[in-house]
Amino acid sequence: MAEIQSLRAWQYNDFLKENLQNMTASMSETVAQQKKAMFYQQPFHYFHISSPIDTPPYHNAKRRVENWKLDKVIEKDALDGIYVYYQYFHLKENPEKMYCRKGFIAHIKATDFSEKIVLPHELTIKRAVEHRIALLENTEMHTIPTHAFYTDEAQNLEKYMEECISHPISDVIDANNTRHVVGVIHDRKVIDLFVKNLAEKQVWIADGHHRYESSYKYAKMQKEQNPNHTGKELYNFHLMWFTNTVSSNLGVFPTHRILHSLKNFDEKDFFDTISEYFNITETTHTHNKGLAPTENLGTFLLVFLEKSYLATLKNDAIQKFAIDLPDEVKKLDLSVLHYFMLEKGLGLREQMQFEYLDFTHQISECYKQVESKKAQFAVITRKVTLKEIESVIQNGYIMPAKTTYFFPKVLGGLVFSSAK
Repeated sequence: MAEIQSLRAWQYNDFLKENLQNMTASMSETVAQQKKAMFYQQPFHYFHISSPIDTPPYHNAKRRVENWKLDKVIEKDALDGIYVYYQYFHLKENPEKMYCRKGFIAHIKATDFSEKIVLPHELTIKRAVEHRIALLENTEMHTIPTHAFYTDEAQNLEKYMEECISHPISDVIDANNTRHVVGVIHDRKVIDLFVKNLAEKQVWIADGHHRYESSYKYAKMQKEQNPNHTGKELYNFHLMWFTNTVSSNLGVFPTHRILHSLKNFDEKDFFDTISEYFNITETTHTHNKGLAPTENLGTFLLVFLEKSYLATLKNDAIQKFAIDLPDEVKKLDLSVLHYFMLEKGLGLREQMQFEYLDFTHQISECYKQVESKKAQFAVITRKVTLKEIESVIQNGYIMPAKTTYFFPKVLGGLVFSSAK
């Protein structure tokens, strides 16, 4: 199954580590949000190499990474290790409780999804994968781990992680008041236990599908160019954070859709078209309140400049879902949204849809974008459940792109690794 190995990570130098909260961040939902962020005013913020705003061309990112290494902005660890990474966080529904997501960072051999070693749970966007491949090709560095889950009922690795995390090498609190703690295991016998344990597991990606897919495709490109390829080269491996579903708290949020740049968009025509599939009623709504759970498939809040509407899929509409998809996928809210609203309602097919979409887990951001007239409307969705995710994955299927938002996000800038 999963082939993992330890790594010699790159980390910020000791001086910069004292100000780590200003060097690190989770990946933003949209490029537009990242460009506006204060992060880019920090000369050594990890976004400058992970999500650079001066690409393409990509030689800027290549030169920046080379300079950071030469100037010892980032330094390579002397020894191989497994990097234990814990997140301590609160959730809005229970603000008094402290949650913890436990895991470790290692390299995993990048394999095709068809091999069913690493499993996706949602579709990727082609242009995003191509962008990531170009970045990887030029920087030769993994700048943030992909987040993946595995299941180990016996929790065989937890005692080693608990011992390690009590002696952290990094400890930082982010803007969401989440505490991120990293420790490192150098003991070769313990590392071998981690390798052996994961060799019996499948893993499924929670966050970072585009990074993982780009890494696999990059490895294929490197293999074709290397007549002496052995399969052990660094380019075959991907940086991943593994968390056990049994011992970790999982925070899954909805990912709302923001529609922008639609040409010749007419609100009345849109509603006339989708009314074949949805019952639509005008409603009032607050900026911070999400949709309540309901058994009705395909329930959404549509936010327009003047009014908001509740749209619920009609009982017989699912029979009109004319794409050959399994029932587990058809009966997901976001499958309904993408087919009946975006394809049927707006005439946007498949990958074309993402040219007119932004994503956020913040309801207030939906209203902000609409009220500023930067978006024509927004669609507030319900969160997908872990049961739905597991049902799709276990049956070998995938969800629409950007279906889930796992909170907290991996904090980028804690650990980097070489891709070549």
